[in-house]
Formats: sequence, C-alpha cells, structure tokens
Amino acid sequence: MAFADDVLEVVDSIPPGHVLSYGDVAALLGSRAARAVGTTLRMSGGSHPWWRVVRSGGLPPVGHEQRAREHYEEEGTPLRVISREPGYAVEYAVARWRPSHPAA
Repeated sequence: MAFADDVLEVVDSIPPGHVLSYGDVAALLGSRAARAVGTTLRMSGGSHPWWRVVRSGGLPPVGHEQRAREHYEEEGTPLRVISREPGYAVEYAVARWRPSHPAA
C-alpha cells in the first residue's frame, strides 16, 4: 500500500495550473510503474486532483476529458488545440511541474 500512498502524496503536491505525466509521478517515486499510477488514481475515487496527471503529450485522462478541461480552465492550465479527439491537450512543456524536493 505504500506505493499508492506515495502516488497520492505526489499528486496532492502538484500545484494548480501544473501537471505531471503518469511516468513522471512513477519516476519521482523511483519506479517505472506508470500504469500503477493510473490504477491508484482510478481507485482513489476522485478525491485527489487526478486531472493534474496527464497522458503522454499532455492528453487528459481517458473518459474524463470534459471534466478535466473544466478543471484546467478554472486553474489556468495552459492548453493547446489539437486536431484529434478530445480537441485539446495540456501545453505540457509549459505546465509540467518541476518539484524542487520530491514528495517521496
């Protein structure tokens, strides 16, 4: 259970308007288990800022694109228009959080 707790600690520490990829969260924990990060967020029941963890290229979580966009707009997360669904992505190079002290 320690990995899941550590994932949620990292996710909770991502500031509004910033994001990390699933792989980034795993790497901060010394792991390559990006899919386990996604599973942890899915099992958390939405009580953590799940929208701040994005797929490769800044794409929002599958199945939650509209809800995520509402959060991004509310937080001022930089977005860009893309030609495929969902029609937008987070401007990852700009919005990527670079923690000075990893949470775990």
